Amino acid sequence: MLKDYFSYLYENTAKSSGSAVYSLLEQNKDAVLLDCGCWNGVNTKKFGNIVGTNFLYGIEIDKEKTKEAIKKGIKVNICNLNEKLPYKNNLFDVVIAYHIIEHLVNVRLFVAEIYRVLKKNGYVIIGTPNLASWHNIFALLIGLQPFSGPTIKPDYQSEIKFVKELNKARMKKVFLKEAESLDHIKIMTTRALFGLLRDFKFKIENVRGFGYYPMPPLIAGLLSRLDPYHSHYIIVKARK
Repeated sequence: MLKDYFSYLYENTAKSSGSAVYSLLEQNKDAVLLDCGCWNGVNTKKFGNIVGTNFLYGIEIDKEKTKEAIKKGIKVNICNLNEKLPYKNNLFDVVIAYHIIEHLVNVRLFVAEIYRVLKKNGYVIIGTPNLASWHNIFALLIGLQPFSGPTIKPDYQSEIKFVKELNKARMKKVFLKEAESLDHIKIMTTRALFGLLRDFKFKIENVRGFGYYPMPPLIAGLLSRLDPYHSHYIIVKARK
């Protein structure tokens, strides 16, 4: 029963955070959009439809998923996001990094490269788990690895059986079969992400929090708006 409740909370968090990304996009039929970690291109196309543009680029490391994205009309580069981006300066109007930065080692280079390839007044939207969420703090208090990571082994290193099952189930909903190989390496607090972006001269425009475990969705939504610093997931919009 507890597992079902937390699965319900996670599904609500995932749905509401995904909708928030859409709401932060700005309509511009001439915009050039880059989706970092575009997977099979499904979300990239949704982003493009909301912005109203067909100038869609993606970066993906999985060759098979890249082929699927290319078939959808997306210009995809196979690239490791821990390295320099294969684009010239000032090319993009919007860059999206959703469920990505936590999987990287070199997050400073990643943010620096996003700044480089964005046009002046272009913006980035980053979504990532929050290390300072209350459920991560609780895990540390009882001597467990934070639920959001860093990942130590594929089952998310929890000694609690239902937590192992819950984490595997939720990751497969996001990343399908390959979920267990996608470790969380760099997990940041909301303020740490702010600091990282400001180090590279980004201006923070918007921050939203999602999920305030173990509160039910209605209360969690209110608390996350008031206190994104302890919500489960954060989305930050920043402008060059």
